[in-house]
Formats: sequence, C-alpha cells, structure tokens
Amino acid sequence: MQVSQALDMIEALLRAAEHPDITAVQRYGRDAQPGGQSPAGVKALHRSGSAAMLWAAVPPRDATPVPLPSDPLPPRWRAARILVLAHQLLDVARPDQLAQWELCRQAGVESPIAAALRLNARDGSVVYLRGTSAGGTSREPETDPFPDWQIPEGVREWHLRVNAPSAGPVPA
Repeated sequence: MQVSQALDMIEALLRAAEHPDITAVQRYGRDAQPGGQSPAGVKALHRSGSAAMLWAAVPPRDATPVPLPSDPLPPRWRAARILVLAHQLLDVARPDQLAQWELCRQAGVESPIAAALRLNARDGSVVYLRGTSAGGTSREPETDPFPDWQIPEGVREWHLRVNAPSAGPVPA
C-alpha cells in the first residue's frame, strides 16, 4: 500500500463520517514517501478553529500497540481524538486492503493515548500515520460538544463512493 492510498482511505472515511465537529477535511503535503520535508497528510478542521492531522511518518522500531480507549477523550486532546476516530472508522469500514490497524505509542512522543495509527496492509506494507494537532481561534470545549454522535451507515459503504484524488506532487 502506498502512502497516497492510505491517505485516500482515511480522507474518504473522515468525509463519510460526517462528524458534526469537523467542518472540513483537507489533504496537504507533497512527499510521496514518509520522512521528507513536506509529509503528506490529512487535516480535519474543527468548529473551534483547531486542526487535527494524520500524516505519514517513518514507522519507528519501538512503536508499541495500545488498546483503543473505552471512554471519550476531551476535545483538547485533538491529536489523540483523530487517531481514535480513524481507528473507530476503520473498525466499521473494515477495508479489504488492510489486514490490521492499531494505535501505537512511540518513545519520545508525549501523548495521553497514542502517537500514531499503524496500518498493516494485506500486501505486507506498513503505513504509519502520526497524529498531531494545532490550536484554533477559540478555546476548546471542556467536554465533547456532540456526545451522541454515532458513526453513520455510510462509513460501511465508503469504498462504494468515488475515492478522493491521490495527493501527488503539487506543480510548481
């Protein structure tokens, strides 16, 4: 699985989720492989103006799997929330291209839950998506503003929709 294919999948799932706190989903970065100066990723913009990003990184050897948390995470933990949301969406969508996905901790990365989402493709390749966030124009709510939101049925059928275009090099 190529990085662009993994990001296509994540972008399509985030769009299909129609989460009421996410106002836009955007692709960014120019690198086709992890580890470059302009890592490719998917950004979810939130009502508060903050952003949560999943971007391709080189998988560290010391990344260790962690369980999916059972309790909802506060909005101020945007990076952890986007990782958990992506994992939950994958649990519902069950993409044929993936053999497994798991949240991971990473040495040197402080995070309340996980630092990344490791995607193990059926072709034997691994795509490692780091979760990060950026603050917005207003303060994050203390509690989830949409606690009753449920993953919609459309997430199960995400692959039937036209996939988003691949993130390729941007012409100069």
